[in-house]
Amino acid sequence: MILYVVLLCVVLLLWRRSRISRSPLDKVPGPSRASFLLGNALQISGRQSWDFHAEIARKYGPVVKLHWLFGTSALYVFDPLTLNHIIKDQVKFDQPAWYVESHRMMLGPGLLSVTGDTHRKQRKMLTPVFSAKHLRTVVPIFYQVTDKLIQAISARVPTHSESSDIDVLGWMSRAALELIGQGGIGYSFDPLVEDVSDAYADAAKYFVITATSPEMIPLRQMAPILKHLGPSWLLRCVMEKSPVRLVRRIVQITDVLHERSLDIFREKRAAIEAGDDSDSKDILSIMLRANMAASGDDQLPEDQLLGQMSTIIFAAMDTTSNAMAHTLQLLAEHPQVQTHLRREIVDAKADGNHLDYDQLHALPYLDAVCRETLRLHPVAPMIFRQALEDAVLPLSHPIRATDGTLLREIAVPRGTNILVSILACNRNKALWGPDADEWKPERWRAPLPAEVESAAVPGVYSNMMTFSGGARGCIGFTFSQLEMKVVLSEMLANFTFELSERPAVWNLAGVMYPTVSTESAKQELWLKVSKVHEE
Repeated sequence: MILYVVLLCVVLLLWRRSRISRSPLDKVPGPSRASFLLGNALQISGRQSWDFHAEIARKYGPVVKLHWLFGTSALYVFDPLTLNHIIKDQVKFDQPAWYVESHRMMLGPGLLSVTGDTHRKQRKMLTPVFSAKHLRTVVPIFYQVTDKLIQAISARVPTHSESSDIDVLGWMSRAALELIGQGGIGYSFDPLVEDVSDAYADAAKYFVITATSPEMIPLRQMAPILKHLGPSWLLRCVMEKSPVRLVRRIVQITDVLHERSLDIFREKRAAIEAGDDSDSKDILSIMLRANMAASGDDQLPEDQLLGQMSTIIFAAMDTTSNAMAHTLQLLAEHPQVQTHLRREIVDAKADGNHLDYDQLHALPYLDAVCRETLRLHPVAPMIFRQALEDAVLPLSHPIRATDGTLLREIAVPRGTNILVSILACNRNKALWGPDADEWKPERWRAPLPAEVESAAVPGVYSNMMTFSGGARGCIGFTFSQLEMKVVLSEMLANFTFELSERPAVWNLAGVMYPTVSTESAKQELWLKVSKVHEE
């Protein structure tokens, strides 16, 4: 009997492999399989997989076949023409079911975890709060928070010329949470000038690193199956008793996020219904007022509004804080750039006042520094899409197939996972030139290469894929840009930054993050900080 079972397994395995071998994707060149069950998944998503990304981009070009989980195939893509078809056609290509369902389990039905008409309705309701007209009104809120940040850091830096080692990531994270707290949902999480523990802040900080860790990828792939196991209470019981520590940790984190979000949401809604919150300019207040004014078909149910809250916090906290910390590290590594940028900021603040929306956006070198950091170091190095039906993807230039023929387009079977490499697209030497791997803010002070302009990269931000594009493009990228410019301008006007003796190691994840070593799990980035002394 055992022999028959073994033979049956072998037959099924060979049948499965024969089906895989007949996939049209087999003609696309790519690396060999690293693991039978996991393929190249851990190679592409490991904490220090930077070299693997660079190697496959250099060796195989802008479209690469990867071996994916459980014997399937995936595409790794950064060809601009191919990206245009993937990013702009939400009917044929959208977020994978496992991505949508896992985010829904963790954050609720917000923008990241809904599709179709529901996604369009949510995005339509949120779009006005990210307009330039509205962002002008939140600048004073940003400065209220940033002033406390400067005060808090100043208290930890001596007044004489010596510097202090400061965990700038810790401060950027606290500031980012408070900025999205007050500007996004009208709630203060952190006084900044005092060191207080907050369960929500701690949960939000560890959510991204836990949910997007490589170990979670195979587990998240099971999300569409898990939802069919039975009622939600049974699924929760299974997850709470899971032998996988990360799964139990996710349950704990999402519980904290949900409970606090629910309290904030209900208080905010009650205030609006009582007429006590008619002038609040935070995103949640505006969204709730718009939802109350919407017609029946356009109104969003409570669970979607609540999911939007968690999604806004998730999408805005670690992304912007890590980008700001990385910018400060790069300025410490390039003191001449730091000096140039500080001079531009100080000159603009000659009257001593805060810079308003238009003044901030009129600082060309600050803009160049932000753009170059986000180009070279996109906080989300790759995003996932899935072919919802059989499709054909065109190529900018033909590629040599594994059988020696030239491919001018690729037939993509329904269900294929597609890894859109934001990292490789932003560093594509065919577009950006031989110095594409270098941090050079000056490149933004001159016309961009003609290849960049003609490539029509489908990103929403400055010929890059940093904030994605199409209907799934980051709706809050203008909010993030304003936040970065407010914080960086004030930080540089008040402090100078040098490299610390403590190393900074950047780890690849759903949102890249720094640690002091490849083994450490603690997110931190230390710099020597001293006060700017007036001459």
